Amino acid sequence: MKTKHIKIYILLLFITGLLQLDILNIEWGYFKYVQALHILGSIIVTLFLLVPLVNIHVYKHLIVQKENSINGLLLGFVLFLITASGFYLFLVGNRGGDVFGAYSFNIHLYGSFLLLIALFMHTKKRVNPTIISGIALLFIGALFYPALSFGDTGNKLTNMQLEEKVERYHIEDWTNSAKCKSCHTEIFNQWADSNHRHMADTNPYYMVMENLAAQDKGHGFRKWCMGCHNPSAVTTGQDKTTHTMNDNTMPDVLFESGSASLIDELKTHGNAKLEQGISCITCHRITKTESKGNSSYSLDLTNRKKYVFEDSNSKVNQWLDEKFINSNPKVHKESYSNPIYKKSTYCASCHDEFLPDSNLSVVATFKEWEKSPFNNPTDLSKHKNCIDCHMTNLKDNKFSPLKDASTDGGKIKEDVKVHYFSGSNHFLSGLKNKVNEEQTIQLLKTSAKLDVEIEDGKIKVGVKNVGAGHHLPTGVADFRELWLDITLKDKDNKVVFESGKLKDDNNLGEDARPFMKIFGDENGIPVGLLFWKYKKLLSDTRIPAGERRVESYDIKEAEKLQYPLTATIKLNFRVYPQWVTDAVKRAYPQLPNPPVVELNKIEKVFLK
Repeated sequence: MKTKHIKIYILLLFITGLLQLDILNIEWGYFKYVQALHILGSIIVTLFLLVPLVNIHVYKHLIVQKENSINGLLLGFVLFLITASGFYLFLVGNRGGDVFGAYSFNIHLYGSFLLLIALFMHTKKRVNPTIISGIALLFIGALFYPALSFGDTGNKLTNMQLEEKVERYHIEDWTNSAKCKSCHTEIFNQWADSNHRHMADTNPYYMVMENLAAQDKGHGFRKWCMGCHNPSAVTTGQDKTTHTMNDNTMPDVLFESGSASLIDELKTHGNAKLEQGISCITCHRITKTESKGNSSYSLDLTNRKKYVFEDSNSKVNQWLDEKFINSNPKVHKESYSNPIYKKSTYCASCHDEFLPDSNLSVVATFKEWEKSPFNNPTDLSKHKNCIDCHMTNLKDNKFSPLKDASTDGGKIKEDVKVHYFSGSNHFLSGLKNKVNEEQTIQLLKTSAKLDVEIEDGKIKVGVKNVGAGHHLPTGVADFRELWLDITLKDKDNKVVFESGKLKDDNNLGEDARPFMKIFGDENGIPVGLLFWKYKKLLSDTRIPAGERRVESYDIKEAEKLQYPLTATIKLNFRVYPQWVTDAVKRAYPQLPNPPVVELNKIEKVFLK
């Protein structure tokens, strides 16, 4: 085998190694073959080509001819380090908790560049020793520079903490949620079409906003969004959310129910393909939460107790694993349960949101609840935590705790906490599953009551927040539309006053008075989609928990009104304004428009 052939093989291995860098983000359908080619090719080339050639070369030039080549020694040393680090990564890995794995990664990565330089120098007769010294110093420095091995978590962008001595997870640490379906069928089916499941790659609004944030603030700013929307990607060193893929095609998951693609991925790839978004293990391995910044929670994936075949992809072993768990599930239950799950502080780490540069509050759902009458631990008849509303089953627009088992064949419970995660976004979950949508709409309809009076030439409408344990609306309230739709007719059924109607372009009319927040920049100009530019709160017309707001409207020529008058008042809700959806539809034209949902309606006749 000629030396030039060996150089070609080394170059090919170098290229296949580079293609695996996260920064290139190649599609999984290609990546898995590149990785296999690199690993298997490296083993074959090393064992059957490089080792014999190096032995012959060293014997000839170092032993027989007694040559003393600094270039040759450098080349041999680098080759040894790359080979040793490569075998360590293959046999042991770089799972985050092993310092040797981190060093092996850096040695293998930076050493590959040094190897190409050393090969070039070795073909030259004379090389300046200063160059050799400089390269050696760069290589040694690279060993202690972890930027390409472990992502910088950045306290200002994400406050996520991993277990002690772990700086990042391996993809396979993130158990595919579809694996939970075999024993928790109904819980999985509820979660599969919920908004918690579709927080990242399958959410068109989120994908547009993350990309827009990166364009405006720089690529690294994505982590501010991903800490809560895509923790699996952050903890495995990925720097952006990627579209969900079915090998080399992008399926239309907007209308896919039951997370069918996720189930197929488990069957095809096991845990080797990363599940993005909020998975089962995300919530069920959180060990601590705070309200001190974005994603201020602690994760622990590696210290859970696993049964013998829990990580196996073999069908036989998986079957055995289920039998082992079911025969003695105590350890399994303890591994995925925590008393904090029943506390509202559990939700605070992501439902209180702060800007990373100014620490201004963007979302304060938990803090709103803290100040509400629902936070009343001294009177348990009035006290309600987050899960009492958002994880309790609803029927006929009333809370109706679900009496069932959370595990297939398990103990019947009086109040199974359902995993629809009802909140405000009925729309995206409803594209996949009408049951999920109906649960959220029912919850929304418990939130407010209306009243109306006409006096002194004015129509006065009262809206009381009776059901929400936070402001109405909450969350991304700069993107939520909650408003009064008012129609007043006289005795001849003629409209004499109206407000809150949609325009021809489906946007809300200028006369409407939505209950929402409006963020402004330092000059007081509304920031629109770019909410991270928020410097000044221009207005906040939302209704705190338990409070009543009265909106008063002047009626023109009230003295000429022909009684009796009929007032029709609707409290309408739309999860995204039309202008926001229009922006998203430029990237996702198949996305339908969110409907207007009528949360409450009253009619009242005024005789005089």
